[in-house]
Amino acid sequence: MAERDNNNRYTINSIIRAKNILQLLAQEVTGLRIGELAKRLDLDRTTVFRVVVTLEQCGFIERIGESKSYKLGVGLFEIGSAYIRSTDIHSIARPIMIDLSHRVREGVHWAILSGEKAVCIDKIESPRGLGTTSKIGRAVPLNSGSVGKVLLAFQSTEAREHLLDTLELARFTDRTITSPDTMRAEIERIRRKGFCLSLGEGEVDMACIAAPIFDHTARVSAGLSVGGHIQRFEDTDNARKLTAQLIDAARQISEKLGCAEIPEFETAA
Repeated sequence: MAERDNNNRYTINSIIRAKNILQLLAQEVTGLRIGELAKRLDLDRTTVFRVVVTLEQCGFIERIGESKSYKLGVGLFEIGSAYIRSTDIHSIARPIMIDLSHRVREGVHWAILSGEKAVCIDKIESPRGLGTTSKIGRAVPLNSGSVGKVLLAFQSTEAREHLLDTLELARFTDRTITSPDTMRAEIERIRRKGFCLSLGEGEVDMACIAAPIFDHTARVSAGLSVGGHIQRFEDTDNARKLTAQLIDAARQISEKLGCAEIPEFETAA
């Protein structure tokens, strides 16, 4: 990805370099070192170092722990959030979410994958007035609920395997999945069924069901979730009805996003 010559007198090369660095980091969930960035961009280390330091100060990238590798930072999410609010998925999903929330009388939200977290992008509060702790912009571990596991399940094989190999499966409640083998089995079940039911895995008294949203390329770009008090979700008949309506809503959004061939899954039961 060598830097291209640009003779346009209005072009600022340092901004082009910053853009190229951000694009490379977006492709590498494990992060990259300055030397690796310099090699891929065919730039000297000093130039890359100066751009990286500036991007870090802006919050657009951040260092991974005590390592010398860098990854995308939360500052990009603030800009990305403004963009998402203006995209098709936001305008398409919101009325469907409102309708779903009114019909099932539960809170509804959709989230995207960001690194090793699921980030809530938009939320409709429950008509019952008893909302979950999910908040717009909040990032949560992938094993703490249904939407994170759905987003993980429908990544590419390479990305999915990398995440499964590296995820820190922290415990939040007695029901949280902390075993890698159990998580792998759960992910395979989600891929077969096309949804995930989570009972008290992130919060003791809360439950949620999530289903994938497919974009025009048939790639899962987001996850749609219904959440509420665990007692209502432990009722098998009610959970089955909630799942059916959630899957239908996710399908509506996917179709409106231009997905022509939504995968067929095993019957939800």
